[in-house]
Amino acid sequence: MMKRLALLAWLIACAAHAAESPLYERRGTWAESMTATRRNVVLLETQNLKLPADSTDWPAVWESLYRRFWTDWPETDWLLQDGPLREPADKLDAQSQFGWFFEARRDTAVEQQLIRRVLDELGETGAALAVRLETLIRTAAPPDDPAWLNLYADACRLRRAERLRPLGVRVPQFVFTKHSTLGGSHYAYTEGQSDAQAERHFVPGAALCLARWDGEQWRVETLVDDPNGVIRDPDVSYDGRRVLFAWKKSDREDDYHLYELDLASRSVRQLTRGLGVADYEGAYLPDGDLIFNSTRCVQIVDCWWTEVSNLYRCDGDGRFLRRLTFDQVHDNYPTVTADGRILYTRWEYNDRGQVYPQPLLQMNPDGTNQCDFYGGNSWFPTTILHARGVPGTQKVAAIATGHHSRQTGKLILIDPARGRQENAGVQLIAPVRPTPAVKVDAFGQTGELFQYPYPLSETEYLVTWHPVGWRWAEGPFGPRFGIYWMTSRGARERLVDDPRLPCNQSVPVRPRSTQRRRPSLVDYRQTAGTFYVQDVYAGPGLAGVARGTVKTLRVVALDYRVAGIGSNRNGGPGGAALISTPVAIGNGTWDPKWVLGDATVREDGSVFCQVPARTPVYFQLLDERGRMVQTMRSWATLQPGENASCVGCHEHKNSGPVASLPLTLALRQPAETLRPFYGSPRGFSFPQEIQPILDRHCARCHDGRPDVPYALRSREVEDAQAKRRWSESYLALTHARQDAPPRDAWRGNADHPMVNWVSAQSAPPLQPPYAAGAALSRLVELLERGHEDVRLSREELDKLSAWIDLGVPYCGDYEEANTWTAEERAKHERYAAKRRRGDEEDRQNIAAWVQHRRGGWD
Repeated sequence: MMKRLALLAWLIACAAHAAESPLYERRGTWAESMTATRRNVVLLETQNLKLPADSTDWPAVWESLYRRFWTDWPETDWLLQDGPLREPADKLDAQSQFGWFFEARRDTAVEQQLIRRVLDELGETGAALAVRLETLIRTAAPPDDPAWLNLYADACRLRRAERLRPLGVRVPQFVFTKHSTLGGSHYAYTEGQSDAQAERHFVPGAALCLARWDGEQWRVETLVDDPNGVIRDPDVSYDGRRVLFAWKKSDREDDYHLYELDLASRSVRQLTRGLGVADYEGAYLPDGDLIFNSTRCVQIVDCWWTEVSNLYRCDGDGRFLRRLTFDQVHDNYPTVTADGRILYTRWEYNDRGQVYPQPLLQMNPDGTNQCDFYGGNSWFPTTILHARGVPGTQKVAAIATGHHSRQTGKLILIDPARGRQENAGVQLIAPVRPTPAVKVDAFGQTGELFQYPYPLSETEYLVTWHPVGWRWAEGPFGPRFGIYWMTSRGARERLVDDPRLPCNQSVPVRPRSTQRRRPSLVDYRQTAGTFYVQDVYAGPGLAGVARGTVKTLRVVALDYRVAGIGSNRNGGPGGAALISTPVAIGNGTWDPKWVLGDATVREDGSVFCQVPARTPVYFQLLDERGRMVQTMRSWATLQPGENASCVGCHEHKNSGPVASLPLTLALRQPAETLRPFYGSPRGFSFPQEIQPILDRHCARCHDGRPDVPYALRSREVEDAQAKRRWSESYLALTHARQDAPPRDAWRGNADHPMVNWVSAQSAPPLQPPYAAGAALSRLVELLERGHEDVRLSREELDKLSAWIDLGVPYCGDYEEANTWTAEERAKHERYAAKRRRGDEEDRQNIAAWVQHRRGGWD
């Protein structure tokens, strides 16, 4: 009876304290511990104890045992690989993944199967172990004899040695970091800026380490240790002698900056500086320069209050620091391919939802040829992160992760030759398995987690991995990740780990070829570049549109916010969001739009025009009435002197120009200067551009009387949530309604037939021609044919159409029509001044670099 009561107490304790299962019995070896613990579990099961159903929590028991063995015994990972359930664990099932071993059984079939699986991989190398197996079988050793698991562990150790011996030759040493799992409410929020306007994530405790192969195991040396700061983002120079990394030494008194460690002397020098700006995610370029991510652009995201980072470049000493990308929100994790291209993740949502996608882009090291590499019009993958080129191929290894998630996810291999959208070119690996195209915000955050793959080949990787992930997170550091050698089939061996800190970001220390340097095509003496389109009708963007329909290519620039003041919300097919410092009602444009001008689309569909450099622009194709046929819900940026070209409108990125065609009409002339849109370039302002039209023609009748629809007066309506003053006419034409309390902000109806526009929450896939805009808006049709005695001029109709096709902006800049307090005005000016200082520093650095290139100094 006492024995039964004791067993009952054990089980109750298991349910109440799963993390400290008393069934666990630690012995001298892993095999002995596993065998003894199985005896305890079997004893419980054979006692036939009956507890109330709601008191028995066997899943907690299995998870408790799983976690204890994983923590105490590295051999446990071999059991996970060789057990009956070897499929990827996208969610925790501790019984199927680990608890199966503790089931009561009369024979040793399971043990034999485990051992034979390892021996099959070893082949002749495991001959002596095979003899031991036959001896155990012949002597009929019982299942609870530790000899079975001792033999299995010995076989696994030999397998580990055979697996890692070639790795030790190819990668005799690698650097890695120890730090918390990066990310915040969004994967990109890792800058931790000292004067952050909102989220600032800083978890002190980090180290930069070197792992060396001694012929049997990896010996770890700590190169830099900082219990009070964060060290991250290591990269190794092309000669294998130096390590670049980012270091932030305190929360409020320092920011991430680039440092370099000399491996021979162990000396460390700081390369970049400046309080209130974060420089991180650096990488060496083949010519010795550095590319990195930085918040020096002084922007915040459109849908929150967090600082934005863009890509910058400097020389190997931190000089001549200059901006390469001019992007709406975050760029992340630039890496260099073997052929010299830069791969990076770009979060983007011009006139579409912010959750999907975060595609992978590519460019040259000088910032030219910024273009989509994978997923620009996809729901899946939600985010492509930590991408690196696979040696000897055009393929890329990365993790597929989420939007509202940390920097963890599932391991994927991208083959752009198979396709560039959704799952066409994406393959889940480790192991290889079906890869469905799914629409999930926080994709890949359950079950086993991956980070920072470093491909050694198409089938072998150094990678950060954890078997269970967030469920076993410990405090602010997150799951205790380790660094593994892993194959695409899922075979793996743990290389380094630390029970105190996650280990991550492994990079081999070895020389690399610099043969494929890409010379710079940038000429900073110029202020513009050129765009050329061979045939706008090529590609699916204008599918079904008759040739001759498109007459004009409109070039529109984007303006980005410096500070977050006020908000409203949007919602639609692409998701829903808060909009900080809004310049339109909810569902209207995210950003102010500047119409830079128009270029002619020739009869053969070609266009060739000059566009300001270092300016984010997007294009709209217009018909003869000046109405949008198709719009680019992204943007492009030229470097000074760059000549960029494309085949057509959203043509397949694997296609090339048709060489057999004669010289296009556009190329028979010099690049066209953009025709101004009724004046010099300016932010499109409803009060300045549209309200005067309404005052002249409409407000006299549509004066707000209850029996007359559409009050088109300029009378202002204060929006306390957005901190704007909208006009009555603007709210009426956009069919805006107030959100429910307590928000009370105004939200427009983008799908209304009277005024119809591309919603800020449009879906990622390519929209068909004439999907929305002025061409579908009854208001434009009504006014064009004449309403009562109203006759609009060509200019007035063009402005009205442009307003709709630009996403119904109200403000031409972020300060127009605001209701800010004096404190809020001061905040905005403080960050605007900070941006101006950064822009001036950028100009000075470029001038110094140009002088340096001319031989002014070294």
